[in-house]
Amino acid sequence: MRDVKGSALTVPQFRALGFVSLQACTTKQLADWQGVSLPAMSRMVDHLVRRRLLVRLPDTADRRQVKLQLSGKGKAEFERLRKALQSGLAKGIMRLRDTDKRAMEAGLTVVKDLFSET
Repeated sequence: MRDVKGSALTVPQFRALGFVSLQACTTKQLADWQGVSLPAMSRMVDHLVRRRLLVRLPDTADRRQVKLQLSGKGKAEFERLRKALQSGLAKGIMRLRDTDKRAMEAGLTVVKDLFSET
């Protein structure tokens, strides 16, 4: 994240935008997913709202709830960073020796199998 030109997001902020990009959610749902306290997530959400990356919208099913969504600016910034990170990772993998690529593939297969068992 630090190497991406023009990025002022922290890794937790990027992860939060990634989660919200998949589905509108409450601050509590986001806090639970990130594994942080609700007050800590509320501060992060406030910051992302002030930067106009997230918007708060009333929940149509429950007016007591507020849902978080990416703003247009938030969608664009998240996609820009995601693509830059993906490209950087791909370039790093391309520089690996073939033996290291095979070892990495074998390790990732083990991880995938581990998660498939649950």
